[in-house]
Amino acid sequence: MLSHTYVVLDLETTGLNPTQDKIIEIAAVRLQDGNIIKEFNTLVNPGKPIPANIQKLTGINEAMVSQAPYLDEVLPAFQDFSKDAILVAHNGKFDLAFINHALRSNYWQNQNLLDTLDLSRIIFPCLPSHRLEYLSQALKINVYQHHRAREDVLATVELFKILWQATMSLDKTLLKKMLTVAPPSLQTWFMAALQADTIPDSPTEIAATGLFAINLEGNRADSANRPDFSLEEMAALLQPCGRLANIFPGYEYRSQQITVLKAVAEALLNNKYLAVEAGTGTGKSLAYLLPAIYWACHQKKRVAIATHTISLQEQLIKKEVPQLQELLPFPFKATLVKGRSNYLCRRKLRDALNNPAASDSERIFLLRILRWLKLSTSGDWNELKLTPEEEDYKIALAAHKETCIGTACPFSNYCFVNLARQEAEDADIIILNHSLLLSDIKLDNQVLPSYPYLIIDEAHHLEEAATEHLGLSVSMSAGNLYWRRLGQKDNNFSLLGRLWQLLPGINSNISNEIGRLLQEIEQNVLRAKQNWQLFWDSLFNLKEYSKEGQRSFTIRFTDRLKETPAWDNVLVAFGELETSLTFLVSNLNRLHDLLVTIDAGEIAADVANFSNIFYQLTNDFCQVLEAEPDESISWLEQNHNQQPVLRLAPLNAGPLLAKSLYAQKQAVILTSATLTVDNDFTFYLEQVGLNILSATQVETCQVASPFDYQSQSLVCAIKGLPNPGQLDDSTYAQIIAPILANILASVEGRVLVLCTSHRFLREVYNNLNALNLNDFNILGQGIDGNRNQLLEEFCQTPRALLLGASTFWEGIDLPGEMLRCVVIPRLPFPSPGLPALAARMEHLATTGRNAFTALSLPAAIIRFRQGFGRLIRRATDRGVLVVLDQRLLSRRYGHLFLRSLPPVTKLELETEEITTALPAWFNVPPPP
Repeated sequence: MLSHTYVVLDLETTGLNPTQDKIIEIAAVRLQDGNIIKEFNTLVNPGKPIPANIQKLTGINEAMVSQAPYLDEVLPAFQDFSKDAILVAHNGKFDLAFINHALRSNYWQNQNLLDTLDLSRIIFPCLPSHRLEYLSQALKINVYQHHRAREDVLATVELFKILWQATMSLDKTLLKKMLTVAPPSLQTWFMAALQADTIPDSPTEIAATGLFAINLEGNRADSANRPDFSLEEMAALLQPCGRLANIFPGYEYRSQQITVLKAVAEALLNNKYLAVEAGTGTGKSLAYLLPAIYWACHQKKRVAIATHTISLQEQLIKKEVPQLQELLPFPFKATLVKGRSNYLCRRKLRDALNNPAASDSERIFLLRILRWLKLSTSGDWNELKLTPEEEDYKIALAAHKETCIGTACPFSNYCFVNLARQEAEDADIIILNHSLLLSDIKLDNQVLPSYPYLIIDEAHHLEEAATEHLGLSVSMSAGNLYWRRLGQKDNNFSLLGRLWQLLPGINSNISNEIGRLLQEIEQNVLRAKQNWQLFWDSLFNLKEYSKEGQRSFTIRFTDRLKETPAWDNVLVAFGELETSLTFLVSNLNRLHDLLVTIDAGEIAADVANFSNIFYQLTNDFCQVLEAEPDESISWLEQNHNQQPVLRLAPLNAGPLLAKSLYAQKQAVILTSATLTVDNDFTFYLEQVGLNILSATQVETCQVASPFDYQSQSLVCAIKGLPNPGQLDDSTYAQIIAPILANILASVEGRVLVLCTSHRFLREVYNNLNALNLNDFNILGQGIDGNRNQLLEEFCQTPRALLLGASTFWEGIDLPGEMLRCVVIPRLPFPSPGLPALAARMEHLATTGRNAFTALSLPAAIIRFRQGFGRLIRRATDRGVLVVLDQRLLSRRYGHLFLRSLPPVTKLELETEEITTALPAWFNVPPPP
């Protein structure tokens, strides 16, 4: 063990803010040679009430602390206890903040802290969580009760020992690298490990293999072992006594699955374009995977499968594909393909290690990567559990196309992107997302290996994805990043900084010419950056002329806007920017040619990349500003970081998909649980351009869910409420909050409320909390955590109501008692303020069509169906959908929402009938 004395500390507090919340328990142990020699443990009277959630979390109530000493009485003894020791804590910065605030001084500095959270994230970088509770479970540390200070201290002691043993097992080369990067607080740790007698790597340590090459043997079906493409053979595998049922316990036969399988197989066989709607529970993943695999191996031609969500990709590659590799009588290979930015760039890592950042957090990030590279075979960032701060650091080290220098890179033979692409070339089935599918189309199929057959799952997102990825996006923040990377003379990590460093070692004649050119380029950069800022400023000034801009930071470039003086100012500002960028590109090209003459290939390729970047930026700006309104939509918006972004999207994505995607493939299958409106495919076929193709080429197939919705689901429409379309968010949230409280009490928790905006969600959240529903836990997306955190807490908390926005309308699987009720407060009509929707509605109006019935209404119905789909996930589920929007009953179009659902039990209720009708459905007594 390390030859120091340590004090291992943990606190329990009334909250997370050290300036407002108070300590309620302190525990610490003094550690010498790995042994506990002394303990310190006391409750603390906070002098204020302990919140109910903290009492529930810790088990510490106000009676327990009422006779405890105040913190001022405790701190002197604790300071004496911890004297001349190194502090150890899990997430110790939290504890330090409370202690230092109480002492009104920086009694402990971060560099005097060994944080086991930081160490565990470095040593075990691929664990899905580094919370003490998770680590205790994963590392088999016995803990009686978490969130009590003494128990957490004892768990931290054991974790501390495990981390030390794991660090000593690292090879000395890695430890030396880590020592050069480590922040001051960790240098002693790595130095001690380097000087200690190391032990061999544990044989139980498993490398993080990533998501590629799931078939570890790497086999593909050879010509002699090609399977026949037999519908009967494939269908037989899924029969009640088939091979699948014999291998996998609990397998359920579904005739609907056979129907989907046959439709997909016939589309592949006959070179058709098929839209197939397969209801929840049909097992469509296996239904298209089986014919896809048989066809790929039979034809020796690759089949691509594109999904919208990561969760479905992982389900396919981690669950269904391994099952079928075990099931099928012939070998095949499937691999997951991702975009370049999903991988680490080794060259960028080299540069970062040569010039480590000053901040501790960035250095810890580099330490994590160094450790990860000893485990990873893929370099896929998905293997790492990154914090939001690290997501920003990742951008600088990701393998972006703009910074790739191809064969000039010294790491070309070991490039993670190249290795991933080779895996894809060797695969029968490639699995990717909609984004990569469409990006490949935009880049003339230069990214993916050839695939004549395509299956698109979650296909209701295809038009939306095509709108985004077949257009353009230029952000101010991306440009600022390019300027930083280009840099200047005194920034060694930047391109210009590296070029100035290179200069002294170059032949004098060339050196002088390059030096003069570098000085000129720095002047170019200075002018271009000034014009860059002026251009974006001119775009901001459009806000006062934009109707959309009055409501939000979204400014569509309409014909009307282009007639204003402010637009003329934009064009003038862009003219100045274009001129300065053109000079910069010209000088960068001259510099590139000079560098090639002196065989400086790697840095010459970097210069060429920057020249291409600024040339492309100029072209992108021109396309956005000169967009033809009959073909494209252009606008200015803010991204999630509140940074301005210029956007260009096709007015209609369907024709582009027909020309650039379908026409290039022999067969395309599009599938989802929600493609129809009132059991009709017309709207969807028009959205995605299938209506443009010959009618003889396009087929549709609708397969109902196997669930008995009539007995499993109740849909309640609430009468007597005001029209939410005529009320603001605050007013409507105040009206429905008491109704939501009654619903929550009536079904005793497990309620999911699907909101149409985050702003409305926050209003509902605040109004519900104002009702003091102490028996229930109210959870809000973006307020109490992210999507995954909230789902985890919701599953563990029976008496809870979860408010979710867009990402909760689909992809949420909460079977059985985990979800009893879904509430839709407002029918999910798309916001008319969205630039693409507004432009399309205007275009429809000019052609004489009703934009509401042709676009807004069908889009809302499909979204409504997705929300309903959260309710019943298994054949044994029972649940209630409550719709609070009176337009379901009062408007002529309301019946279309209900008719688009499967056969369900329907009720129309007055608000006062909720407390009896809902308990009756679940056969439970109504609330008192």
